[in-house]
Amino acid sequence: MTIHGREELDREGRDIAANTRASLMSDTKWRKLLIALDQDDLELSQCVVKFIDIADEKVMARPTGLYPPRPWVDTIEFGPIPLRSIEWMLFPRVAEYRQGPHFPKRRVHQDVDDAKRILDELGRYPAELTERGLLLIGHLPAEG
Repeated sequence: MTIHGREELDREGRDIAANTRASLMSDTKWRKLLIALDQDDLELSQCVVKFIDIADEKVMARPTGLYPPRPWVDTIEFGPIPLRSIEWMLFPRVAEYRQGPHFPKRRVHQDVDDAKRILDELGRYPAELTERGLLLIGHLPAEG
């Protein structure tokens, strides 16, 4: 079995076709977006991701490893993931980190307004500021 090959991309394509009604982002658009947001002076260290084939949201560090083959991005938590598997990504206004069970959460304000401005300058992206943070839509769910 080839890991991170055509077979995995084909499986993701079938999941997308079965579980969504429209795709708003391509692998290339995700890459452009992540590259544009990879700025040292922009505080966007945490995101919440909903994958097509997983029911629960996943909290993770902002993916920045764009050196794998084009359709993937590397993540600390999950290793390389196909960009097309992202149903949506949210950068919360306030990232919360827990250093251990006996320590209080550390809260970090993220630059979601600046990030939205950067994306608006890039072009047409399915991005919106919500009460929760900056929401980026990859696919529209099948029902809804």
